[in-house]
Amino acid sequence: MSVSAAVKKIERVFLCYPPIGMFQRGEERCQADTESSATQMPHAPNDLGYIASNLEAIGIEPVIRDYPMEGASQRYVYNEIISLKPDAILISTTTPTFPKDIEFLKKVKEALPGIITIAKGSCFYAFSLPELKNSIYGSLDIAIYGEAEFIINDIIRSFNEGAALEDVKGLILNLGTDKVVRTTAPDFREDLDALPFPKRSLIKNELYKNPVTGRPMATVIVSRGCPAQCIFCLTPLISGRKLRKRSVDNVIEELKDCVNNYGIKDFFFRADTFTMDKGYVKRLCEEIKANRLDISWVANSRTDTVDEELLEMMKDAGCWLIAFGIESGNEEIQKKIKKGATSKEARRSIALCRKAGIKTLGFFMIGFPWETEETLLDTYNLMKELDCDFIEVHIAMPFEGTELNAICRQSGLIGDLPIGYNYFSNPYGRGTLHLPKDRLIEFRKKMIRDHYLRLSYIYRTLRNFRSVEECFNYFRYGIRLVANIYG
Repeated sequence: MSVSAAVKKIERVFLCYPPIGMFQRGEERCQADTESSATQMPHAPNDLGYIASNLEAIGIEPVIRDYPMEGASQRYVYNEIISLKPDAILISTTTPTFPKDIEFLKKVKEALPGIITIAKGSCFYAFSLPELKNSIYGSLDIAIYGEAEFIINDIIRSFNEGAALEDVKGLILNLGTDKVVRTTAPDFREDLDALPFPKRSLIKNELYKNPVTGRPMATVIVSRGCPAQCIFCLTPLISGRKLRKRSVDNVIEELKDCVNNYGIKDFFFRADTFTMDKGYVKRLCEEIKANRLDISWVANSRTDTVDEELLEMMKDAGCWLIAFGIESGNEEIQKKIKKGATSKEARRSIALCRKAGIKTLGFFMIGFPWETEETLLDTYNLMKELDCDFIEVHIAMPFEGTELNAICRQSGLIGDLPIGYNYFSNPYGRGTLHLPKDRLIEFRKKMIRDHYLRLSYIYRTLRNFRSVEECFNYFRYGIRLVANIYG
């Protein structure tokens, strides 16, 4: 008998981030531990917001909770879920939090035996079925390994119409048993405009703030997919290599909705690479200006996809910061990881941003299998030369399903699954072919310390404060930074 044939109809679905640490649960290619990060801030749960909007469209009542951001106690969490008596619960899980998330669902199911438990997350795209036979996963009824917002309504219809879940694409069923099965893989949907905007009325938008101004900041997804070949990235698995864009008009309407209905004027334009299509970005900037949207926003980019004209248009349309994936300062490692960008392009892009008056966040990555003391020094020296306004240093995480994972496994650098690890304070694997894990952790702290605690950097930051509140925000995040690098 299928799960859908054994339960009552679903009328209320509880969507939540479990009360287990501060992670970027909604951005499945990243899954950053924001508490251990130098720069990463929690973003609004857009993934749950999209799912909620789709559920409402078919008459299902959604509830959204981001328990880590709300600071809810364990007792409060379980009491609230029990009091609401949802028919189903859906969580967004991450590779680092997966074991604890499963334990959370187990406790929910013990309190509400009839509830249907569902989880979405990048780990389900690549975890092998034999691993998921383990009885510890028995409290999870359904795992989604596709774009959940496009799949959730098919799941609900299966329950409410008595159809077989096995016919729904993008699911893993019968977890924790010898009958675990993966249904047909879903296609990546092209019609992103068909998605309703995230249900922001169910989200506590005031919790997600611009780290500089302290004002509410919304995430707006403008595109999905990336044609780049980087061996460490989960994007090909979870979003595909084809660039799928929302129409500019559709994005503008969401911005208007945020400004007019929620009073939000600060945005993170989320994309796997925002500037991959320069023409698209230029049209978006033109429409922001044409619609007189007085907004402030940030975006990410590769170092080889910007030019002076584009940056000037972005600045004029409200962009104040761009995050660049710079990765290694060693050209040989850049080639091995198939980044397709060079240190020369990083120098050019950072210089152009400085000229345009746009701040920069440089993402560096260390700990690839071939890393040595010499290649670490190359990255360190590039970091010092670029002198970005902000930096973050990741320790390479060989996620399941990536080419990097296969290389590390063949090299004997990893053995078990990456669950329970994170790329800031507890990296996966034993280190590189030449360096132990502890050395990578130590060097990451050194890079961050030597960037942020320079007297010249502190003076430049103090000189550029525009308000007392901005000064307070920098001080607050500075305390967290110092705690992380000396902890």
